Amino acid sequence: MNSIRAKFIRSEEVKYISHLNLMKAFERAFRRSRIPIAYTEGFNPHPKMVFALPLSVGVTSEAEYGDFGLSEKLSVDEFIRRLNEQLPEGLTIIDAQEKDTKDNIMASIRMASYSINVCCSRAMGINQMNALLSELMSRPAIMVKKQTKRGIKDTDIKPMIHKLELQAGDGVSEHYQCKGNIYTIKSLLDAGSKGNLKPELVVEALNKASEEEIKLVGIHRTELFIEKEKQILRPLIKN
Repeated sequence: MNSIRAKFIRSEEVKYISHLNLMKAFERAFRRSRIPIAYTEGFNPHPKMVFALPLSVGVTSEAEYGDFGLSEKLSVDEFIRRLNEQLPEGLTIIDAQEKDTKDNIMASIRMASYSINVCCSRAMGINQMNALLSELMSRPAIMVKKQTKRGIKDTDIKPMIHKLELQAGDGVSEHYQCKGNIYTIKSLLDAGSKGNLKPELVVEALNKASEEEIKLVGIHRTELFIEKEKQILRPLIKN
């Protein structure tokens, strides 16, 4: 048996499907493509598929990952071609490689980068927005209410934020029907089982710090990162 790690995009057409429905879409694609996916043993066998980090409903991504166990040898190129022929519109495999380790992609994720699109009033110019980001990150703590395993708790999310960088909205105002100014916040945040910060909480913190309303209008995941030998790497980079 061999295993393939694949990178795929999840675009506008499928941004409202749940993680469960995403898994079902892949299961159907494997059946129709006749790719020899391996199955777990036991009373209720399941395809050997592990996805990196479930994406919130309504969020698009250019950097989703999955590990797929195969019962027979199959080339990476053939895997990509046959699976893409059967995946629904909006899901596309863009890269893959044979997996030569037993590490679990879900357990390995440590960080994620996002483009967070926000809509502000016209009174909030780019200089004011930059000043707000700088002021927020200069604080000794950034407190928000965060859902945890023990319920909702006041949590300091500053240690979970590795980068916040402001850009103009790249001409997406019409797409989001914003009557004010659109800004894109490029962020790098903790992600995965050891600590996970949703981009929505970054916007919540900005709203608490701002006199002007900042409305979240779109989130796009741009990359996921794993930890390997104390290094933070992209999941498909071989070392």
